[in-house]
Amino acid sequence: MRFMLIAIALATFAPVAAAQNVYKYSDPSGRVIYTDDAAAAGGSATKVDVPSRPGAKPAVGLSAADKKLLEQANKRAAELDRATDDMVAAFRALRAAEARREQGVEPLEGERVGRRFRPEYWERQQLIKRDVEDAQAKLDDALNRRNAWR
Repeated sequence: MRFMLIAIALATFAPVAAAQNVYKYSDPSGRVIYTDDAAAAGGSATKVDVPSRPGAKPAVGLSAADKKLLEQANKRAAELDRATDDMVAAFRALRAAEARREQGVEPLEGERVGRRFRPEYWERQQLIKRDVEDAQAKLDDALNRRNAWR
């Protein structure tokens, strides 16, 4: 994050820095000093022409191929984000189904007769099991889609 902020700041202020004048002078010991102050060294500083980018042509814009690549990259990123969101939702649904399965082990009132379970208990257990299996299948599908876009 810090790197991103520094890059944005440099990109923002680079044109301003390039637009400033640069002056050059020598101090009494012979060292060459560059400054942005024209009055430096008692006004003996000389202006230095600094090209904006040596050997670079001015940017006209993106070529058609670059635009197509950028569009593909944006589409891929959007699909990856969507697949990741689906994966997180499927993971949460699986955990909820597993929690319901753990809670559903105990028979409800009327599902047991003596030591035997009634058919309603077994039907409920089968529904809970199917819910867990469906949630696991959705998670597997979401993982496969996300991995396909990575």
